[in-house]
Amino acid sequence: MFAGGVTMWIGLALVAAGGSLAALWLIGLFLPTGGASGAAPPARGAASFLFEDGALIDHDAGALPDSGGSAVSWSDLRNWLTPRFPGLPANIEAMAGESIVVPSYDAPDDGATVELTRTGDTLRAILSDPPHACPAERHAALAEQARLAELRRALQAAPYPIWKTAADGTLIWRNAACAQTFESCSLRKNVPSPDPGHTSETRFSIPGDTPSEPRWFEVQSAASDGHVMHHAAEVTKIVRAETGQRNFLQTLTKTFAYLAIGLAVFDKNRQLALFNPALVDLTGLPPDFLSARPELMRVFDMLRDRQVMPEPRNYACWRTQVNEVIESARDGLYQETWSLPDDVTYRVTGRPHPDGAVAFLFEDITAEVLGARRYRAQLDLRQSALDALPEAVMVTGPNGVLSFCNEGATRLLGIDPDSSFADMGVTDLVRACDAAIPQSELWTRVEQALRRRSLPTPLRENAHVAGRGAVSVRVEPLPGGARMLILDSDQDAGLGQKSERLATTMG
Repeated sequence: MFAGGVTMWIGLALVAAGGSLAALWLIGLFLPTGGASGAAPPARGAASFLFEDGALIDHDAGALPDSGGSAVSWSDLRNWLTPRFPGLPANIEAMAGESIVVPSYDAPDDGATVELTRTGDTLRAILSDPPHACPAERHAALAEQARLAELRRALQAAPYPIWKTAADGTLIWRNAACAQTFESCSLRKNVPSPDPGHTSETRFSIPGDTPSEPRWFEVQSAASDGHVMHHAAEVTKIVRAETGQRNFLQTLTKTFAYLAIGLAVFDKNRQLALFNPALVDLTGLPPDFLSARPELMRVFDMLRDRQVMPEPRNYACWRTQVNEVIESARDGLYQETWSLPDDVTYRVTGRPHPDGAVAFLFEDITAEVLGARRYRAQLDLRQSALDALPEAVMVTGPNGVLSFCNEGATRLLGIDPDSSFADMGVTDLVRACDAAIPQSELWTRVEQALRRRSLPTPLRENAHVAGRGAVSVRVEPLPGGARMLILDSDQDAGLGQKSERLATTMG
């Protein structure tokens, strides 16, 4: 009976042993064995990474590099390990059939190694870090510590003040630049904390090298998670430039206040930035309207409503035309004359300014236009009076060029300087006279009189020409070196008296 019991227990043991072997065989089917590499599995306390064609296909590590959501590649693992193992090769294609061991840069203090074995298209990387049982997790922790240490060094070495405060303004941390710059001033007093989840911008000053030159700082503050981060940048030069710009603008305003030309300067946003009193006087625009810094189009709308600019024929296209005016002014091309009611005339000029600004100048040229009209009317009246005379009258300037003549000269000599593109000199004029009245010796003396720098006494000549009878020729000096040539072929006895009266009138 005892033998039967023993036999039963031996049978049960054999069944249990067989079951265990079967279980071990089944587990072995599902455990990684190194695939096609044939390399030995990693030892205990090592992390294994298996790559095929550069992509990770299997691993037993507790931590992996961040690959941005895509499959981990050899480049990702190498970048993750390189700060600690700088000897890792970038090109694994040249490692066919090789096995290398890369130590840590801090060896022998750091005994970790990376063993690389290349077989065919596969690469096995084994990270060992004795005596630590989880080398990948430890490497991830060391990498994070190194990253944080690098960030701390970067913050400490930053040339700009950076500090962290609690929500109530209590200082928690600051970098070296902050401690050096704001050592003697209260940050809590100068930089208020924004509301949670918000940001703020603060500008304040601290004493500089001299009392008249403080140092200015601009602080960007962001509140989150119960604390506030502050980043400061020195803006002393910017503040001084802004102050100088304001002072310069005030100087310009005072200077332009005495100008008779209206000035309107629009900034890059097309808002009125500067105007002078003359603009109010010339356009009649209300000062409070201009002081409100209206947009450029509103200013032109107001000018149109007050009939201070010409009424457009097509109102639908008017705004497009104004925009074209603005664009032309940006290129320095716009200049136009506005003829307004009551015979008022403005010259409007657009000039570009730096930073996209544009300035418009409004100049009242009514007196200039009226003076030009009167002068033109006087010239027309004088020309009409000369054309009414029977004599041929020609006037040459000090440069020896024919300035003008009357209709008598045009009929007699066949000349018209107003319709000719080329100037008619003394030689051409004398040649035309000789062709109409052949008297070579006479015209030689006339040419000499016309060319002489000074003519103390007038030249008076009389000649008899076949078919024309008596011809009277006179050369009279005029102010400024000009000369007047008078020809009369009338045989009337009072010819000389008429020519003398004409010369007296022109002189």
